[in-house]
Amino acid sequence: MLTGSKTTFKVRQLVPDVKERMLSHSGPHARGRDMFGLCCLPGECVLQRATLVRKKLSAKEGGGWLAGTLFCTDFRVAFVPQDSPKPNDNADPVLLGDHDVALASIEKVVAVGPTRTKLVTPSSSLKFTPEELVLYCRDLRVLCFLFDRLTPEKQAVEITHEIAKIYQPLKPGSVLSFQNAALGSIEMKQFLSNRKRDLSMNWFESSADWEQELERTGATGWRVSSVNDRFEMATSLSRFNVVPQKVLDTELKKTFAHFHEGRIPRWCWRHPRGSNLLRMASFQNNIYHEKDDIRNLELVLFGGQQLCVVVDLAEEMPSPPDIQLAYSRLRALCLGDISASVSVPDDKWLSSLEGTRWLDYTRCCLRKSAEVACLLRGGHLTIVLQEPEDRDMSCVVSSLVQVMCDAHCRTVPGLQGLIQKEWVMAGHRFLSRVNYHRDGEKEEAPVFQLFLDCVWQLFAQYPSRFQLSGDYLLALHDSLHLPIFSTFLANCQRERSRPLQHLSQSYTQVNGLRELPRVSPQDPTDPPLPPVWDWALQYSSERQAHFTQPATQPSTVPPLLNGNLNTCLDGHRVDGLPGLVFLLSKGSFSSPCNLLPWRNGSGSGSYRKSHRRAPSAEMLLSLERLLKVCSPSEPSQEPQEPLLPILLGPCVKLWKDCYLRGVLHAQAFTHPMSSCLHPVDQLSWEVQQLQQMLVRSSTSGQPDSVSKKQEPQWAESNINQNANNGTFLFPISRSTHTQALTKAPTVHTTTTTTTTGQNAASAQPRPISREGSKHTFLFGHQPESSSNQRYVPTPNARLHKNSSSSANPSSQ
Repeated sequence: MLTGSKTTFKVRQLVPDVKERMLSHSGPHARGRDMFGLCCLPGECVLQRATLVRKKLSAKEGGGWLAGTLFCTDFRVAFVPQDSPKPNDNADPVLLGDHDVALASIEKVVAVGPTRTKLVTPSSSLKFTPEELVLYCRDLRVLCFLFDRLTPEKQAVEITHEIAKIYQPLKPGSVLSFQNAALGSIEMKQFLSNRKRDLSMNWFESSADWEQELERTGATGWRVSSVNDRFEMATSLSRFNVVPQKVLDTELKKTFAHFHEGRIPRWCWRHPRGSNLLRMASFQNNIYHEKDDIRNLELVLFGGQQLCVVVDLAEEMPSPPDIQLAYSRLRALCLGDISASVSVPDDKWLSSLEGTRWLDYTRCCLRKSAEVACLLRGGHLTIVLQEPEDRDMSCVVSSLVQVMCDAHCRTVPGLQGLIQKEWVMAGHRFLSRVNYHRDGEKEEAPVFQLFLDCVWQLFAQYPSRFQLSGDYLLALHDSLHLPIFSTFLANCQRERSRPLQHLSQSYTQVNGLRELPRVSPQDPTDPPLPPVWDWALQYSSERQAHFTQPATQPSTVPPLLNGNLNTCLDGHRVDGLPGLVFLLSKGSFSSPCNLLPWRNGSGSGSYRKSHRRAPSAEMLLSLERLLKVCSPSEPSQEPQEPLLPILLGPCVKLWKDCYLRGVLHAQAFTHPMSSCLHPVDQLSWEVQQLQQMLVRSSTSGQPDSVSKKQEPQWAESNINQNANNGTFLFPISRSTHTQALTKAPTVHTTTTTTTTGQNAASAQPRPISREGSKHTFLFGHQPESSSNQRYVPTPNARLHKNSSSSANPSSQ
């Protein structure tokens, strides 16, 4: 039965037959639940609703307002347009509609009243009736809802309080209750248990998956090891890891103790020219008693090559706290704070954007990845990415390198498999970095968002080389903030393998750490959480159709075996055991004596005498030459060359579709505007203005003076003006705004030659918005009846709901 107390389910007081309709839709076999036009999920409870509500559409959605009904359930805030078709009861359930937002994604609730705005919290009280409701989301969306004059005030107040009361989880257990609200019903569990995985992508959860990747890249001399099957060697690594064939599992076990958290060097990817990409953590336990231990470490590190380059990511890459600070500044800059009416002046906005350092960190990741890609293209060497914990920036760099060099990773299945390999299975701390529980910000850092931004930068510079689209990257960015996917609800595969993520463990001296018996996956009462790659569960088929785009398919280069390609490094190859190792740090190469701990005096004397080699100057020059092409001045047109990004200042752009999609909604409240133009109206007005200036310049001897009189005099330039609706993102002074509107240019309506007085008499004003007459913080007052003059109200002026004398009746 649809639950809900009398204090939270106020709809039953408004509609007499609500209880009967609730009971009719609460059967255990009900598929689609049509609650007042809302297609509820199985087991979803409607807590509040408000009728006659208008939702502000974004510029990408066409702008304007959309009338409908606003709902608050125990899982989401849903908006149903009044003209939406009736939901199909036989269709598979979709978690979120096109106008919905999950409660766990909401970060702030702001109520806009007649004269002020208020940040609504679970413990606060409203002393005014809200006329607008603004929802700030963690994914940088801002949803604005306008309550109509006919909307009952009780509905507006109660739905605002209800959203503010339940949107923020107060403790870790709240996330579990949020998951139960969406997926806790018996029907939903059965539905998820029968879902089939996407077979077009590689999940990297079995030994066969890793073998398939080795075969795809043409890597030889490597094998899949299951020595960490029970997570005894390294708790943060996956069950299966790719290591050289010459190293047996019994010898491999001894190498785990020499690296932080047991994260040994592991194979990631193979370049078609014969180079290998590896990852590892920092060295520890620098005590080497046996010569065999040193030999195994050398084999694991060099991967069958004679030359190894260790890329130190700790020296140059930003740390997670730095990324979190930059992201917080970027959010504050793009969204502002409408409850405090704080915004950044136009002349300081770009400098403030630069001060966030977000673009600097994006450029840094792209630069380092381009350096690694250039080295891999040289062939016959092993590149090892080293990070102290090997769980953050190494994920970013290794993934970006493969996106640059491998066309398969620029497709939807390829990128999903790449994220599974380099992030999910590699042990990135999704649960801690995203901070779903909101239990502090010590470990919170948007590392994965930084990676998506870097991928978008490559997509913006090479759009024809990507099969995936910007909409797909945006959907993946938004899904990260929805805590119901197993992909992001764990820090490693070991945690993800537990059925409920909260299983207890037992420890014995014989068997060590082991998990309790697991529940059968076929048990419908305890299904696993769905992966994020199940897009049909999140979005409609219409939205999924925008995830891909046509892309050029370059001819496949046949993979080359080790040593089959002559490159610039061939003249300096050394036969025998591996021994040459270099360090790449801050764009330059070096060969410090303490780079490998077993070579700086702690190893055996026989090893140092027989196998240690001094690096030659020619080899350093060869490596330096490989990096000279890492900063191109224009995009590469060769399909087989890596996508090296252009890192000049204007070329690394802000991801506007992600970071600025809510800025208009948020900051338009800080300064009311009197009109909102459609892009077609804006273009039409500019064309008519140019036609008028041409006609007047042909009939007048002083075209410059005429055009100067007709040009609006804006005292302050606004570089953030949106062409979609003409709304300024940042406020300007009221006197300047009034002066600009009173001096707005007139539009010539005829093409005949007339006098200046006739032109002024026959001119029409700039087109205005055709929105309703209700005054809001977003649009201001309705213009006066005079066609040549507009009334610009003060920012605090409001119209009462019961007052309609000053409104324009023609617009209602």
